[in-house]
Amino acid sequence: MIGKTVSHYRIIEELGSGGMGVVYKAQDTRLPRFVALKFLPERLGQDRQALERFKREAGAASSLNHPNVCTVYDVDEYEGRPCIVMEFLEGRPLKSCIAGRPLPVNTLLGVAIQVAEALEAAHSKQIVHRDVKPANVFVSNCGPKAQAKLLDFGLAKLSCAGEIAGLEPGLRSPMESQVAAAHAAPTASIDPEHLTSAGVMIGTAAYMSPEQARGEPLDARTDLFSFGAVLYEMATGRQPFTGPTWPVILAALLKDAPTAAVELNPSLPLELGRIIDKALEKDRAKRYQSAAEMLADFRALRGHLDSGRSEGVLPMGTSGQAQGPAHELAAPQPAGPQPAAARRGRRAPAFGVLGVAVAGALAFALFELHSHRVAALGEKDTVVLADFDNTTGDPVFDGTLRQGLAAQLEQSPFLNLLSDNAIARTLALMAQPADARLTKQLSRDVCLRTGSAATIEGSIASLGSEYVLSLQAVNCHTGNLLAQEQQTAIGKERVLNALGRAATKMRKKLGESRALVEKYDAPPEDVTTPSLEALRAYSLGCRAQVLKDDGIGAVSFFQQAVSLDPNFAMAYARLGTNYANNGEDALAAENARKAYERRERASERERFYIDSHYEDFVTGDLEAARKTYESWAETYPRDDIPPNNLGFIYGSLGEYEKALAARQQTLRLSPDSAAHYVNLVNGYLYLNRLDEAKAAAQEAGAHNLDAPLIHQHLYQLAFLQHDGAAMEREAAELEGRPGWEDSILEVESNTAAYAGQFAKARELMSRAVNSALRADEKEPAADYEAEAALREALVGNTILARQQAQNAPFSSKSEDTEALSALALALTGDSARAIRLANDLSQRFPKDTIVQFQYLPMVRAATILGGGAAAKGDGAIDALAAAVPYELGNIGGNVRVALYPVYLHGMAYLAADQSAAAAAEFQKILDWPGVVVNEPIGALAHLGLGRAYAREAGLSRGGKNSRVKRPQQPEALAKARTAYQDFLNLWKDADPDIPILKEAKAEYADLN
Repeated sequence: MIGKTVSHYRIIEELGSGGMGVVYKAQDTRLPRFVALKFLPERLGQDRQALERFKREAGAASSLNHPNVCTVYDVDEYEGRPCIVMEFLEGRPLKSCIAGRPLPVNTLLGVAIQVAEALEAAHSKQIVHRDVKPANVFVSNCGPKAQAKLLDFGLAKLSCAGEIAGLEPGLRSPMESQVAAAHAAPTASIDPEHLTSAGVMIGTAAYMSPEQARGEPLDARTDLFSFGAVLYEMATGRQPFTGPTWPVILAALLKDAPTAAVELNPSLPLELGRIIDKALEKDRAKRYQSAAEMLADFRALRGHLDSGRSEGVLPMGTSGQAQGPAHELAAPQPAGPQPAAARRGRRAPAFGVLGVAVAGALAFALFELHSHRVAALGEKDTVVLADFDNTTGDPVFDGTLRQGLAAQLEQSPFLNLLSDNAIARTLALMAQPADARLTKQLSRDVCLRTGSAATIEGSIASLGSEYVLSLQAVNCHTGNLLAQEQQTAIGKERVLNALGRAATKMRKKLGESRALVEKYDAPPEDVTTPSLEALRAYSLGCRAQVLKDDGIGAVSFFQQAVSLDPNFAMAYARLGTNYANNGEDALAAENARKAYERRERASERERFYIDSHYEDFVTGDLEAARKTYESWAETYPRDDIPPNNLGFIYGSLGEYEKALAARQQTLRLSPDSAAHYVNLVNGYLYLNRLDEAKAAAQEAGAHNLDAPLIHQHLYQLAFLQHDGAAMEREAAELEGRPGWEDSILEVESNTAAYAGQFAKARELMSRAVNSALRADEKEPAADYEAEAALREALVGNTILARQQAQNAPFSSKSEDTEALSALALALTGDSARAIRLANDLSQRFPKDTIVQFQYLPMVRAATILGGGAAAKGDGAIDALAAAVPYELGNIGGNVRVALYPVYLHGMAYLAADQSAAAAAEFQKILDWPGVVVNEPIGALAHLGLGRAYAREAGLSRGGKNSRVKRPQQPEALAKARTAYQDFLNLWKDADPDIPILKEAKAEYADLN
């Protein structure tokens, strides 16, 4: 095959072969890259089982997109032989790194975490590897920063029983008859890597799980046992189960416990020994139940090791001396006795101990002297980051290096960079454009105006292929040089690495402690991206998002960034944020998930961003998101993102005092952001502190800070103050604005529905839907349809409610659309469709706080209430019990769905004839006007309250033309009349044909 061209791949050399494939290195003639081509051996070309497994491998691997899984690009065929086109990897199998010796703990953990993440990704797609072993883990090098890739997904081996490797019965080829002989054959006569016989791969006995060896059905836990065997070998240099023949190995696997890893390698942390022991549990019920569980233990251990709080931080050899620096790639010495020559080679000279002691004392003294010098900056000082002076003539560096330097310096909890918002605001006061280039002089002027302490100024120059990067920190008040650093890069592709090195050294020179620098200093290639072109696109996206409030423009730049670097975690994360801000929750979740899958290539601060947004947008686990944001805020107390997003989470959980406090803190941290003023106004509205909400809006205007959303909040403020003219004025501000017009039309539609003017509400909502579709915002359009269906269901327009509810989910799979549609269908008695949607929600969002504790309880209760079941009130009350802790939350994305669990609780208590409890629920809605605002249930709560008091007074309607009378209570009767009058006054201009209005008028007549 050497020299032949398959499709557009020219084969260069053979890389290796095994029982199920031959792998070649090839040149892609269309793209500048090498690939690996894997062919099924010719002798197996007609074997149906082999072909089936080969296709399975391609299908399984191609469904995975993960940085620690070998990427499958394509499936092709050459002269009838199927071929998989895969990522070409440079490095070596993990097996060759072990080579009979234990790996250093930091190297072991680095590889283990990456393999565990690959398994977590595979298992989430119900893919079981079934052959995890060191030969199927490929590493870039044998050091602590090795990049690991898991190979051969779905590669089922031919086995003696047809099931040992998890094969389906009945798929054995005639060649499997040769396998029986392998049982009695010495292991030495079998290929030691794949245990093949007569060219047939039969599985790797030493790494099988007990259930795999017994031919039992397999699940993901079989991979975790095999992974445990790999961990054992990395930790000890030995396989856990050995023997001279195949049956002996299987017998040990099924019956014997291996010698504890910590006994063979006493330098191992005890926690690592525990992890290995748990992974190798023969009873899979006692084993790790998921790769995620295992991964959590790995990360916890690494955190302890990094902070020096755990034993065994540095693996020790038999001499008791710590091994060499972590960056060394030499293979570690084996545990246990060593040959004399090896021991002599490691011996220090006779004066070594004294010399080390003296040197250590001198180093400590110098460190103490250094640590007591006056720091260049204090913890409260802010720094202005200037644009780089680029004399290379290459525009790729313009703006890009400043963005890259910011990402490097933002790892520091010590340094406080002046935000781009604050810079833009200051530039406006200086009559400069918000995106003006920050020259040295301009940055120093900004520094002086903002009371900052210093500027950091950079330059890049080139001479041939050599680039020189220089950084200077300057006291902008005195002009004195505080610190400087220079790094050289050979080749443009190494410029960002040089920038990272310069940033690390600059942090130390500016006064940051050595401990902080070492703890929060990801390698340059793991911060943002190693691609200059991708970083440039990312920089433009950040400017569009932050300086221009242009979410749509930002999306296009971030999309360009991930196309240039498909592993750019922060670009995916920013995409997710912008999609969420634009109301596209499904796209937000998709990109947040991609960022999370790539988060290992990110700094600590970036990981906080990625993890929190993953929990926020993907899992929806608000309690987990809250904890992550709180940890982020504790680690980086000057970041404004954690308190800002905590404000939204507290609001969703109904904790409005906390939400306001978080928003006040956000504005204190970043007082020049229009968005933060918007959120503060909303925080005051939640608590019905209307004067303060208006004052906050006026303060934003006084600072010339404007944002479209502030007009929507001012509209809501005007609604609460019954100021129709102000409502019209604020709505006019958003008319005709793409991406915002649909939002204000939806709000106006709610106002009409609140007053019972449903014909007008439908017309406004139709315009909102069309406006959203014109802006290519399909998800908001679907949410509006679902919200409209729920409104119709609440007032008894059953047919229209069902029509709209059935149509809405087909254009969107967002949880809001499905939940509101299910709720509408349930209230109209269409329980079958409602339950189907609820089941889908439950399966797709198993950890989502809003889905599990608000939407699903509401749908279940509404199904009972709408179905006319006996004792339906009690059943609905029970169904809503799970929602009680979160019932005050303001939920929904593109639409407001506030206090609906409370409203349904009131309906349930009425159905159960518990009038006092029902009245308390409806009164709760009226007590939170700033949360409900113009939601229709704000008006309907008056009617519900009237019905509850009527029951308490002893008067309730038993049917359309009958009523049940009991001894009346005058006080309750008076309250009922007042509540009905309040409702009818709100609906004085309502459409006369609304069913619930007809019922209310008849009920009010009964009271008199």
